[in-house]
Amino acid sequence: MTMRHRRALPLLLLLLVCLSTPALAQGTSRTGGPSPHLGWNGWGARVGLSSSPDQVYGGVHFDLGEFARNVRFRPYVEIGTGDHATTLQGIAEVTYLFSKVQVWKPYVGGGTGFTYVHIDNAPSGVDNSDTAVALMGVGGVETRLKSGTKFFAELKVGLGDDDADYKIGVGWSWK
Repeated sequence: MTMRHRRALPLLLLLLVCLSTPALAQGTSRTGGPSPHLGWNGWGARVGLSSSPDQVYGGVHFDLGEFARNVRFRPYVEIGTGDHATTLQGIAEVTYLFSKVQVWKPYVGGGTGFTYVHIDNAPSGVDNSDTAVALMGVGGVETRLKSGTKFFAELKVGLGDDDADYKIGVGWSWK
């Protein structure tokens, strides 16, 4: 882990904690129509599989509203296990939601954050962990279920050195 990454990690963690705290995300209420706003719109769970490293992952995300029409802010934290490693990833994700589609709404976007990797059973004297800046691209579809819960399926592409090459996952969001 380079010195630059060691200095950036606490700042990234602080940023993610601040942005994902409901009390801090309570933006103003909508008045006068559906104008974009940042604010607490709910949270959810996500699970999936990744490639290189080949892992099973799970995590949580926070729907923090829109800062422009159809441009959503949804940070997440995921933990993965498998392929002789454990990963922790926190991403501040921004997506564009194609709202004209009625039932299954496609979205595209990306995010940046951090990836922490811990190698299991590393030989003695070998550094068994690393933290790096993460860059992810994402594309997916979402729909609202009869219960009011949102369901989504997505494909992510890792663009950073320590990121998984691909991730395929599903998730649910509650208000």
